[in-house]
Amino acid sequence: MDLRDRLLVQVSVRDVYDAVTLAGHPGSGLVFTGQAGHDAVRMARRSGYDGPLLADRRRYAGSARVRGTARLSADWIADQVEAGATAPLTDSGYIGKGDHESLHATLEQAVQWDSVIAVLPVHPRWVAEDRPVLLRTIADYGTPVALVVEDGPPYRPLPLPLLSAGVPALAALAHGAEWAAIGVREVLRHLYPEPHEIRGGWRRGGARSAFVPERLEFVPVERLSDGTCDCSTCRGRPLRRLASAEEIEVNTHNAKVLHRLHNRLLRSTHRERWWRELTA
Repeated sequence: MDLRDRLLVQVSVRDVYDAVTLAGHPGSGLVFTGQAGHDAVRMARRSGYDGPLLADRRRYAGSARVRGTARLSADWIADQVEAGATAPLTDSGYIGKGDHESLHATLEQAVQWDSVIAVLPVHPRWVAEDRPVLLRTIADYGTPVALVVEDGPPYRPLPLPLLSAGVPALAALAHGAEWAAIGVREVLRHLYPEPHEIRGGWRRGGARSAFVPERLEFVPVERLSDGTCDCSTCRGRPLRRLASAEEIEVNTHNAKVLHRLHNRLLRSTHRERWWRELTA
């Protein structure tokens, strides 16, 4: 099962019953997030889902995140293989600013397994000032990787797969990444610095955002304009109506419009130029 050119949908394990609805179109796939991610993969396989499936344990996030020098779990790798994951992801810790020890520790451990993808959750400096070092180190080890980039200033896209991303996932695909994953909700589209301030407070149903293609961004449903959407979920109705919709309907809209944009990217003859023109 090939991950090439896939725009995956990253969900939490509690989304397992809605996940196939969100990733049922060609060119998609799923990333289940959390300690029970491999169990969600197994459930999706048993339900008949035959698209790409990954499991991201996400030990690198939150106030209790572990450092990248932490030991990777062979059991976590084995559980993913047994569950039917397309490729196992390492349960990596966080790689902080200038933390070369963590970068090397993660990659040194990952190379011991065949077909394992080394997850590299990095401080934003690694994709800006330390970019040449990061790329050279990855090339030296030669193992497949997937980046998770902590929130920070905008950076030039890298030709490497992305997890827990928003719009930068499309930019990565346009610049040569094999695959990328966009989270269904804000917490899965970001790697927040720790400690971080929670903004906006709690809202019933969680903080829901709808993707607006004309703006190339996710907009909180309470701030949507009067524009309409012609995706098969919205059917020409105003986007503003999503403010009172269930989360699954908002996420289905997001999946449909992102899939359409992804198809346009795949059909372009020069992806980088297409992306530059789209974002100009």
